[in-house]
Amino acid sequence: MVNIEKPNTWRKYKKGLCDTCMASCCTLLVEVTTDDMIRLGYTSEWEVDNDLKSLVKSLKKQKIIKRFNDKSKKFLLESLSNGDCQFLNSERRCIVYENRPDVCRKHPEKLSSKIGFCPYLKKVN
Repeated sequence: MVNIEKPNTWRKYKKGLCDTCMASCCTLLVEVTTDDMIRLGYTSEWEVDNDLKSLVKSLKKQKIIKRFNDKSKKFLLESLSNGDCQFLNSERRCIVYENRPDVCRKHPEKLSSKIGFCPYLKKVN
């Protein structure tokens, strides 16, 4: 049985696997860059360069992010109450797919707790 917290239980990734998955990787914590936040439409380059402190405060208040790591310059996105990514719809598909964060674009082949593996769970119809 797959345990999202234990990458040694994950399945080897292959193209097309996502089509039948419950999007279990979308319950992992999502850390994004300022470029991701700009692409998602949450901010602008000017705001990042000139008013980052206010931006972080506003994004926290709106419950878009949990926190900002000043050292790595990454935002930790807020999750839904059930642990899902805030961008998952009721069919468990990404509503910002074209603008999704780099971490999502690179998972699991280039960026993952276990490169080349994913926490695949078959979708139940």
